[in-house]
Amino acid sequence: MQPILLGIPGLEYQGFMECETNFLLSLMNSIERGVTENRRPQYPDKSWWSVLMMEPVKENPNIDPMQSPLIKLTRASLINIPITDPTYGKYSIRLNQDVDPATEVNAVISAVINEARDKPVIASINALDRFLHTKPQLKCEIYKVIDRALRELVLRSDITHIIIFSPYGNPEGPEEGNHSEYGVYIATVTRPRHEDTVKIHEIGYLFNEAVEQTMSV
Repeated sequence: MQPILLGIPGLEYQGFMECETNFLLSLMNSIERGVTENRRPQYPDKSWWSVLMMEPVKENPNIDPMQSPLIKLTRASLINIPITDPTYGKYSIRLNQDVDPATEVNAVISAVINEARDKPVIASINALDRFLHTKPQLKCEIYKVIDRALRELVLRSDITHIIIFSPYGNPEGPEEGNHSEYGVYIATVTRPRHEDTVKIHEIGYLFNEAVEQTMSV
């Protein structure tokens, strides 16, 4: 399989332990891990545009996402990216609560597995961000769905590189843009500075590095 970049807005390490996500706990102890940093207010569209543009973004660029620097470099397939509403890519849903978490998670993972056979993939699972602003009691239910789906994805023996990250941590209150400032970075790609946090635009560079490494083999 080709390299995979999977964003899960709202994911944070504390939730791994609170919700007893056995696979994520074992994964973070077996490959590269770090912490992403993103100051408030954090919005899913601007955060993801920072990844795609490979630079900090204050205003969403007026371009086709397929013309963004990261896609031009990697020729990646996009799946469920929350830069538009409905989301952008091969799988697309509204950023409300119409689609239940398990349906979204399983559909994204299925699309990732299918697309990554032929090309790099950039995907997002948005269930935590869609639900936890107003229904924090669903946290562990959603974490367990994500944990099971990631086990299915990561344990496939033919994955070359994978980066799992969150552009910010847990939603904190009902307002969009209000999250913990620290998210997750778990990957087969070494982060640039072990003593420092990973900035969101750096995710784009790290994924491009993964694609370049795969192409050079």
